[in-house]
Amino acid sequence: MSEFTFTGSEDDDVLSGSNETADRQRTQVDDIDAQSNATSVYSFKSSRDGHTLFRLVQGRPFNAQNELYFLPADAIEFQRMERNHLMQLVFLGRLYIEPEKVQRVLRPTPGEQKRILDLGAGSGSWCIAMAHEFPLAEVIGVDLAPNTSCVPPPNCRFEFDDFNRGLPHYYGLFDIVHCRSVANGVKDFSWFISECAKCLKPGGMLLVTEGHQDILNSEKQLQARAYGSGGPGQSWLARAVFESCNIMKRRGSSVDGRGMLYELMTSCRLLDGVGEKVGYMPIGPWERGSTPDDDQRKQILGILTRQVLKELVRSLEPLFISERFPRRLIQQFVDGTAEELNELKEHMYARFFYAYGTRNSEGFH
Repeated sequence: MSEFTFTGSEDDDVLSGSNETADRQRTQVDDIDAQSNATSVYSFKSSRDGHTLFRLVQGRPFNAQNELYFLPADAIEFQRMERNHLMQLVFLGRLYIEPEKVQRVLRPTPGEQKRILDLGAGSGSWCIAMAHEFPLAEVIGVDLAPNTSCVPPPNCRFEFDDFNRGLPHYYGLFDIVHCRSVANGVKDFSWFISECAKCLKPGGMLLVTEGHQDILNSEKQLQARAYGSGGPGQSWLARAVFESCNIMKRRGSSVDGRGMLYELMTSCRLLDGVGEKVGYMPIGPWERGSTPDDDQRKQILGILTRQVLKELVRSLEPLFISERFPRRLIQQFVDGTAEELNELKEHMYARFFYAYGTRNSEGFH
């Protein structure tokens, strides 16, 4: 039986809706570590509470806790998240950057429980994989709408929570804090980075991954966006992502933080040894490698990236509808993206930032 926790007040205002996946699950609270100061852990029983944690928008379930994060929480979206996880895995070759440092931090130490926190756990794939790789570590995934259909190993659990409310019950408990693609659900990314750092033990590591909103052309320059009826050299994918990010900013999301990870983490006084890597994902199998193995890897990476972005544009439809975009234009975003990516009309890249830092011993109030 999967275990899930809802962290928050039972009396919090939430919107009603439904979630078929959640309704098929019955979950309960796992004991929170004795060191935690959590005061409001709510046992979630999906048959009773699924309608309070989710709401229906344009026929698809969405989380009912955070108005900023406006992507669905259904099986289709979890499949997209799973492909995104696989895309990152193919690109990095493992679950995380700085492998020697991460493995050193998580090396078993007598008398010490190693813990991993994943904020914005989504489909749960990263948490479950980390729990298998580090079976002696305790892994906790937090999300507005965790995937309740997955069955985690015994050392892994998931919790319903909106981390915009703060995470004081987790301060100083974790050796690794990881978050990927959460900027559109965060109000203040600088505050969020600090909150993540506070959850770390001294010497622990923060790992943050975000995809940038700008789609790039084959020269890794800004890709021209399609307007009107579109034209040669223009992209409907680039236009759709551009428009969605503008909407998210107007709604209060700190999506601009995606391209400022290094600066934000460097300015956090609780972190030392900050570094950043930039990855360029070919959108579609058009880029060739320098060796047969590298060529195969880039082909797989391109196919996965294409699938992720095609599905992303479809998942953005309710957002565009909520902002009263013309239906014809929304369909053009979907159909134009599918056509240009299936036919590889434009050779484009998606850019990802991977930042990391180590918790120092400085205190905080």
